[in-house]
Amino acid sequence: METTNAPGKAATRPPHSLREATTPPVHLRLRDTLEAHTERLALRAALNAAHLLGLATGTFLRELRNADDPLTKAAARVKEAQLQARLAWEIVEILGARLDKLPEHQRPYYTPVQRFRILEIKNLLGWNRDLIARLFRVCSNTISNWERAADPTTHTVGSTVRPVPPIVRIADVARRLVQTMLQFGIGGEEMVAQALARAGWTLSARSVRRIGKEGRTSAPEPPPPPPTRPNTTPVIASFVGHVLMMDVTVVQSFLGGDLYLAAAFSRVPIATATYEKKPGALAMARLLKLAAKALGRSPKYVITDQGPEFKGKVFEKTASRMNVLHRYGSIQNIFATARLERFWKTLKDTASLRLLRPLNLQDLERRLELALTHFTAFRPHQGLHGATPAEIFLGLEPLAKKAIKPPRGRPGEAPAEPPAVVGFLDPDRRAFPFLKAA
Repeated sequence: METTNAPGKAATRPPHSLREATTPPVHLRLRDTLEAHTERLALRAALNAAHLLGLATGTFLRELRNADDPLTKAAARVKEAQLQARLAWEIVEILGARLDKLPEHQRPYYTPVQRFRILEIKNLLGWNRDLIARLFRVCSNTISNWERAADPTTHTVGSTVRPVPPIVRIADVARRLVQTMLQFGIGGEEMVAQALARAGWTLSARSVRRIGKEGRTSAPEPPPPPPTRPNTTPVIASFVGHVLMMDVTVVQSFLGGDLYLAAAFSRVPIATATYEKKPGALAMARLLKLAAKALGRSPKYVITDQGPEFKGKVFEKTASRMNVLHRYGSIQNIFATARLERFWKTLKDTASLRLLRPLNLQDLERRLELALTHFTAFRPHQGLHGATPAEIFLGLEPLAKKAIKPPRGRPGEAPAEPPAVVGFLDPDRRAFPFLKAA
C-alpha cells in the first residue's frame, strides 16, 4: 500500500520486510556442506576422466603397434614420443613455478657439473641466453659468466664450470660428442661411427659401444669395495626343485606407473604373480606356498635378496613351517641370484616390456602368458645343451638328442620339402617363433 507524503515532511520509508523483498541481499551464501561434497565428487570425476583418457590413448597406440605396416608402427612411436615430450615440458613448468616462490638469493646453486650440462643444452639447441636463463631460473648475466669461465681466452682459473669426467684433450671432446649422439638417439653404434667418419673422425663401432657404456655421472663414483668371501657354504642344486629362487622386479607401464612381477624360479618358472603395488611379505608367503604346491613338495632351500618383502615375519614363519631353509644372497656377490636376474632380462626382452610398455595389469599378464610359454616349452637353452626347461623339469628326453643330419643333395635332384616350418605363438605380431612339423 502506498502512503501520501504530507507537505513539508520527508517521504515515509517502506517497512523493513518490504525492503528485504525488493532489494537484492548484500551477502549471498553460495557454499554449504552439500556443495563441498559435490565439489569433491567433481574433482574425483575429473581425475577418473583423465585416467580413462590415458587408457584410451594407450589402447589406440597398442592397435597401431600391432599393425603389420611398419609405417604405422613408426607413427605409434612418434605419437608416444610427442605425448611424453608435452608432458615433460608441463612438468618443467610446474617445477619452475615452485622454484619461483623462493627469492633468488635463497635458491640452491647449480653444481659445476650441472652448469656445464646447461651450457651443453644451450649450444645443442641453439638457444639464446635469455631463453636458457628463464628455463633454469637464473639471470642472463649468470649464463654469461658461465660461458666466460669456459672461454679459453680468459685469464681466471676456477671451478665454475667443470664436466665429469674432465675434458682436457681432443679425445675427451670426441667421447663427449659420442655420448651426446647416443643419448639423443642419432642411431646405433654403426650409424654414429659413420656420421663421425663423414665429419673427419675415424672411430670404430666397438669404440662407440664402449664409450656409450661409460655414460654420464654427476660426480666421480668411489671405487667399489673389494669382494668379500662369504662365510657360508654356497648352495648347489642336486635335483629338480631342490633350490628355489624368489625375486620381485619392476615393469614400467605406458603411462609411467610401476607394475610388479614376482616369480619363484628353479631353472624353470614354477610360479609367477603380478601386482599393481609392491608386494609385501604376505604376498611372497602365498607365492612360496603356490610354488611348493606346483612342485608337489617343499624345496630344501629358498634363496632371495635382502628386500623387505623377504624379511617380514610372515614370510619367515611360512618358510619355517614348511621346513624350508631361507638363505639370503650377498650384497657384494651377485652370483647367488644371477640365474634369476638373467631370467628377468630374457623375459623382458622377449615380451618387449622395455620398448612396448604394457598399458595395465591385464595387458602385462596377457603378454607374460605367451612369453613364459615360449621360454619354458619352445626356447632351447645353451646351458641345458639345447634342451628346454620343460624337458629337464619333466624328465623328458630332449628333442635335440634325436636330431639327425640333413640329407645331402645330389646334382640334378629336385629340392626336398623342408621337414619343419616356422610358427608363431602370437601370429598377429609374428612374435615368439618356434619350429613345427610340416
